[in-house]
Amino acid sequence: MSNRLYYLKVFLLQHRAAVAAGMLALALTAAVWYVRTPKIPVTEQDFSDALREGEALFSAKRYEEAFDTLLYPARRGYPKAEYLVAEMYYNGWGTNRDAKLAFENYTRAADFLIEAKYKTARMAFRGETKALPKGRATALLTETAYHGWIPAQRDLGIYSLLSNDWEQAYFWLTLAAENGDEKAQKGLEKAREHLSEYQRTLLDAEAKDFSARK
Repeated sequence: MSNRLYYLKVFLLQHRAAVAAGMLALALTAAVWYVRTPKIPVTEQDFSDALREGEALFSAKRYEEAFDTLLYPARRGYPKAEYLVAEMYYNGWGTNRDAKLAFENYTRAADFLIEAKYKTARMAFRGETKALPKGRATALLTETAYHGWIPAQRDLGIYSLLSNDWEQAYFWLTLAAENGDEKAQKGLEKAREHLSEYQRTLLDAEAKDFSARK
């Protein structure tokens, strides 16, 4: 036996407790890493399971884990996963804030989810993206408002207020205010000041008959 092997054997015998403890700690670290690392989906059932798990993690505000889990179904084209990944990119939850990637994921989900369609329009109106022309953003916002999305109704009302379109402002803010939106309630007071009683009566009737599109 060479001197090196002899001294290595002596060292291991003398420090076998420390070596064993180190190996145990390494094994535990590896086990924790394995458990926490999301399983890479292969089948459609795997992607569905990842979406369900990611949604639960997102609801529990465990954003880092949610982000790592939802990236797979998002890249696979699952709209809800794309939307939640966009939310995390937009707000910097569980990942670095990235408006560009947020917008891209909102846009992909927008064909299926009304909330994603609203978020793409909102980003354009806020100047957070130049990828969506204001005309298209207005069309999306109007579409979501007609589908009964309260934040879209409020925003459309406020934008109409800013452009002095009092009747449009009054109509949309009335709908949003009826659902308890405080910003809409405040804006409605301003719009009311610029309309006659006759105009308000007609708009109130129109708002009462409003039915959200399916």
